[in-house]
Amino acid sequence: MVYEFCQWLQDTSFSTAIRESEIVFPCIEGTHLLGIGVSAGTIAFSDLRLLGVMMKREPASKVLAALLPFTIAGFAVVFSTGLLLFISEPAKSYHNYWFWLKLSFMALAGLNALIFHTTVYRRMAQWDLDAITPLGARLAGVFSLIFWALVIWLGRQFAYNH
Repeated sequence: MVYEFCQWLQDTSFSTAIRESEIVFPCIEGTHLLGIGVSAGTIAFSDLRLLGVMMKREPASKVLAALLPFTIAGFAVVFSTGLLLFISEPAKSYHNYWFWLKLSFMALAGLNALIFHTTVYRRMAQWDLDAITPLGARLAGVFSLIFWALVIWLGRQFAYNH
C-alpha cells in the first residue's frame, strides 16, 4: 500500500514538474544543502559544548539557547525541501535502502534529542556552569554527532546510488 501511494504521488503533475524542471529541482536541492549546513552546524556546536570541547566558559544554557532558533530554522528548511525532494521521486525513494537507513537514523537522532530534553536538560541549572557536563549530556552529544553525521552521509549515498 505504501508503494502504491508512492507510485501515485510520483505520477502527479506536481511531482513531475519538480523532477523534470531544470531550475526547480536544483534550487530545492541547493536550498536543502544550505539548510543542512545551518542545522547540522548549529547542532554540532551544541553537541561540542555538551562534550566540553568548545565554549567551555559559556553556560551551556546560553550556548544552546543562542543556537536553537538557527537549528530550528535550518531544520525547517531541511524538512520542507527534503519533503519536496521526496515528492519528486517517491518510487525511487521507496526502493532505495539508503533512504530507509537515513530515515532510521533521523528517527534515532530525534529520539536522542527527546531523551536529552526530557532528562538531563531539565536539570541544566544544576550543571550549567560545570567544566565537565554530566555523562548523560555528553552521551547525548556523542550520539547526536554520530546520528546526524550518518544522516548526512546516507543522504549523499541515497542521492548518488540508485
